[in-house]
Amino acid sequence: MRLRILYIVITFCVSFVVNICAQQGNYTLTKDYVWGVDQMVNDTAVSFQTFIKPYRYEELNELHDTTVFIPSLFKAIKPKYAIAIPKKVMVQAYPILTTQFGFQSSPNRYLNDVLFGGNILGNIGEKLTFNAKVLAGQGVYNNAIDSVIVNSSVVPGLGYAYGYTSRRNPQLPTYSYQYASGYLSYSPNKVFNLQLGRDKHFWGDGYRSLFLSDVAAPYAFFKVTTSIWKLKYVNLFTAMKDASQASGLKSDRLNKYASFHYLGWDITRRLNVGLFEAVVWQGDDAVRKRGYDITYLNPIMFFRPAEFSLGSSDNVLIGVNAKLKLFKKQQLYGQMLLDEFVFAELKNRTGWWGNKYAFQVGAKSFDMFKLKHLNLLMEYNYARPYTYAHGSSQQNYTHLNQALAHPLGANFKEAVVLVNYNYKRWFIEAKAVYATYGLNENGINYGKDIAISYATNRPGEYGHEITQGLHTELLVAAIRGAYIIDADINLKLETGVALRKESNAIGEKNSPYVFIGIRTDLTNLYDDF
Repeated sequence: MRLRILYIVITFCVSFVVNICAQQGNYTLTKDYVWGVDQMVNDTAVSFQTFIKPYRYEELNELHDTTVFIPSLFKAIKPKYAIAIPKKVMVQAYPILTTQFGFQSSPNRYLNDVLFGGNILGNIGEKLTFNAKVLAGQGVYNNAIDSVIVNSSVVPGLGYAYGYTSRRNPQLPTYSYQYASGYLSYSPNKVFNLQLGRDKHFWGDGYRSLFLSDVAAPYAFFKVTTSIWKLKYVNLFTAMKDASQASGLKSDRLNKYASFHYLGWDITRRLNVGLFEAVVWQGDDAVRKRGYDITYLNPIMFFRPAEFSLGSSDNVLIGVNAKLKLFKKQQLYGQMLLDEFVFAELKNRTGWWGNKYAFQVGAKSFDMFKLKHLNLLMEYNYARPYTYAHGSSQQNYTHLNQALAHPLGANFKEAVVLVNYNYKRWFIEAKAVYATYGLNENGINYGKDIAISYATNRPGEYGHEITQGLHTELLVAAIRGAYIIDADINLKLETGVALRKESNAIGEKNSPYVFIGIRTDLTNLYDDF
């Protein structure tokens, strides 16, 4: 009995539950778990659109497969420690803890990342769900991530980096950060779902997304999802920050806004297609006070005609995606994004800088060699120079100096191969990423860094080619294993080894490292770019 009480105290796990679960709550974005959902819905007998993530638990209720691990939060089960309170109300509070340690050679560096905080979630009735996470962390990172922090002043995917000198390791750069996210989710009926909060989103069927990914830190949003027949229509209105000012002060971070639309259609039980559009515009600056342009709140308009009618130069992107279920265990998927495009220039093969586009093709296979839950992903991504960039830093496709789409920015070609296997609470994954890209050289902007204005030091109007600039090759190879310790709070033990090798005419950088840690799954954190 004492051990049980001690466990409750240590894990900070106090739950209040009644007859219903928080059906409108969001399922995790963590890819380890999303694989299980993708496998369940790949059968042609299942009609389920997978492009817009996070999913809601209401959508997943009919898909539960007990052979695939799904975090138990918000599922219709009774937690370990439940206390009944007023009918139709459920509240849970639990800790979030990550303590990861590692070692990098070349050069030698001891790594650590400690993140702690709490999560409160619950629902009122069947239609309203709420969630809030507040965390603080600090860490010493490998060379690659440390370089990203130095250049962007942001811990990738988490938040603004505050550097300080550690007493134990005064020679190592140590950073602290804060992370806060949460939302209210309300479904008045089966057709509409409304969400208001601060969080991440991922729109795509692959490992990467060229439309909207979860690479950047959380941002404020209002989301409306409409599901009718075989159609899903999503409006996402957001408020973001430009942190390109040299001071790094919070007061100097400028407002920027973005609005996204997506229409998905299940044409057949095998084929799904979708249309995407986005617009990014700046808020106040030294010249004018614009704020949130209410024109972009129109839920059914097309942005390009509206932009012309406003006489503005806002950053508009459009795209199309498709997914085909080949067989019960295989699928193909892809995305095509247009930033700017003039067909005559493409036809003449002039290499005009303004032909800015990106595309993705990929394939997944489940239960390979008839081994249940042995999965494979193969993916190719391509983005022309200057794609996602803009003349104004407040209108490029970033939030807090982090890409809203692919973490490599633009001017790259990339191949990704993933193999993973899950058995009950065990999970193992092997990953290889190979990319080529062109870095800026001699102060010339060759189009990879999308935070730089495309009007700055661009080498002419024509003759631009993919991976132009300082041609660089990147190889990332990693293997990772995990064991789910506590499914109620998504706590797992994780270990792995990785190698990052970047080479060009200037030299070669090798960053092999190993790590081990215990963590509560929070979000996808990328270090393979």
